[in-house]
Amino acid sequence: MPDIIKHKNQKRCFVCDESVRDDEFEFHKKAHMPVCLKCIGTDNELKKTKELLDELADGFVCGCI
Repeated sequence: MPDIIKHKNQKRCFVCDESVRDDEFEFHKKAHMPVCLKCIGTDNELKKTKELLDELADGFVCGCI
């Protein structure tokens, strides 16, 4: 049972969707989502951030903003 609880709280990189440990990621300053150390500063990160921010206007991301 503890493994299930631990798995639910596990963070995933919003760029590559890989699971990351607490010491393997930073929060992206614009998207406010975890990004792994491998994806920071890559073209994929920029592309995914642009997609997420563009979707804000379409209502696909949290509407409380």
